[in-house]
Amino acid sequence: MTPTLYTAAEAAEILRVKQSWLERQAAARKIPFTMLGGAYRFTADHLAAIVQMHEEVPSPSGSARGSRMRIQRSRKLAQSAGSGASPLRPRPRSHRHNSGITGPSAA
Repeated sequence: MTPTLYTAAEAAEILRVKQSWLERQAAARKIPFTMLGGAYRFTADHLAAIVQMHEEVPSPSGSARGSRMRIQRSRKLAQSAGSGASPLRPRPRSHRHNSGITGPSAA
């Protein structure tokens, strides 16, 4: 029995994503697909694999993303402080005053 093949438009609708995203992911070989006649085709197994690949599993401690980012940021600060180098800071904004001359015709 032949599996049902969905076009990129049909698969995007099923997954509720933009067709362009789906095609970019397939072109980058980041998601499973079948190429038939120069067009992307997706089976139900492909769609299930795509969903599973992008699944986020909650951590046991709750909000891991925010705490993980805080931990990484604090580690970076500690590493830069421990190495004797000061962390980079943005350059202060230049407050150049406009002389009132505008454009090439003002000469």
